[in-house]
Amino acid sequence: MAPNRLIDTTPPNPKAKSMEVLVLGFSRTGTMSLKVAFEKLGYKPYHMSEALKNTPAGHLTFWKEALAAKFDGEGKPFGREEFDKFLGDYDVLEDIPCIMFVDELLEAYADAKVILTNRDVDSWARSVNETFFVITNWKTMPLMRRWDTVFWGPYMDIVYKIQTIWGKGDRTDRTALCQTYVDHYAHVRSKVPSSRLLEFESRDGWGPLCEFLGKAVPEGGYPRVNDAKNTVRMHNFVYYYRIVTLLKRPALVGVSLAVGAFAVWWGVQRGFV
Repeated sequence: MAPNRLIDTTPPNPKAKSMEVLVLGFSRTGTMSLKVAFEKLGYKPYHMSEALKNTPAGHLTFWKEALAAKFDGEGKPFGREEFDKFLGDYDVLEDIPCIMFVDELLEAYADAKVILTNRDVDSWARSVNETFFVITNWKTMPLMRRWDTVFWGPYMDIVYKIQTIWGKGDRTDRTALCQTYVDHYAHVRSKVPSSRLLEFESRDGWGPLCEFLGKAVPEGGYPRVNDAKNTVRMHNFVYYYRIVTLLKRPALVGVSLAVGAFAVWWGVQRGFV
């Protein structure tokens, strides 16, 4: 067992929910829109955005430990016991890092329905290039990873790790990236019977989703959120918000806020991230 893992010292969740749905399609296939749809249907979905919101509760650390256990052999692999500790308040799992654990989640939550969010592989690769790779390649990101050990450091550790796994050892290998996408979908289809699986695209709308879940179709159109530009814009805002936060010191709050505000303006204007 890896020493001093946070997951091993975290108590069980006595009120862990029954997991109802596993969304095992890749990021950038409509997962954020689906998250909004699930919320409208009364579910509580877990998406990478939830992991980031729960940084103070240790979620980024949990995922780093889970990835290290599976891909580097560091410590006991995560199973139902470990997942329930920090995912037990949710009834839907989707997006990274969850999708890195297809077999483990299917075993842990054997009764859950499964949804595969689909997108043409070339369209998906373009979207990834316009989001993940834009953000991870910001000029100042290496410095920010070392400076912000609470948020950007662990967040980028996870994203870089996943990119490297998808790239089969080379996170810049786009050919390997696309092959991993194809292989992942084939693997899920081989593991899940068709009676338990919904192949879904955002353009399908409410009908197939609600029929699969046994829910009434809600009023209003199906959600459309999180396009590539908005994803980068949101990360840009959080990036500079963290700069302002990190600059704050009790004796220098006024100066730090001024410097941080200037950094926001300057970075956005110059495109330095």
